[in-house]
Amino acid sequence: MRVPLEELLEKLGVDRVLSPYETQPWVYYDSDMGITCSAEVRMGPDSEDLEAEIQFLYDEVQEEEYEVIEGIGDEKRVRTETKTYSYKQIMLMRAQPSTQSEWSPKYLLVKGEDYTNKFGDWDKKGCEFFRACIGSLLMSEIPDIEMLLEKELSDDDGWGGGRSGRVGRKSPKIKPASLLGMKK
Repeated sequence: MRVPLEELLEKLGVDRVLSPYETQPWVYYDSDMGITCSAEVRMGPDSEDLEAEIQFLYDEVQEEEYEVIEGIGDEKRVRTETKTYSYKQIMLMRAQPSTQSEWSPKYLLVKGEDYTNKFGDWDKKGCEFFRACIGSLLMSEIPDIEMLLEKELSDDDGWGGGRSGRVGRKSPKIKPASLLGMKK
């Protein structure tokens, strides 16, 4: 996706061109859940770099368990470790000029997973995911990230792969004679 800066900013929910160091923020705090969701689009110092970011900030420190695998073959051991955090980066998209007048997203990270070139239109879908998240913030809601990931950031181009698990689809059987209009 190569578009003028104004169009890229519009796709990200910003209605004006940002100056160097300028930021467009959106924030919502849910006191019942103890979560602040912060989203922002910011322009770099030389107007050569644009970032869109979403973060969750928690009132209470969160704990998450994960497995660590050590060793090889019969010597494999699995141990559980706990990670604590008070904020979590949900999304980071970076865009840069690709020509003198057009900009293009170059990098997309969502929940620690790299979506750059993972499927067709990843850049457009990344913008749609960001817009959907700020739409929730504007309605005074914490975005349902899992639901929005499935809805906005899944591979639906029909070629397989991607989040939707459509790898390995069976190919259709084509009879060459029918393509040529031949009859038996």
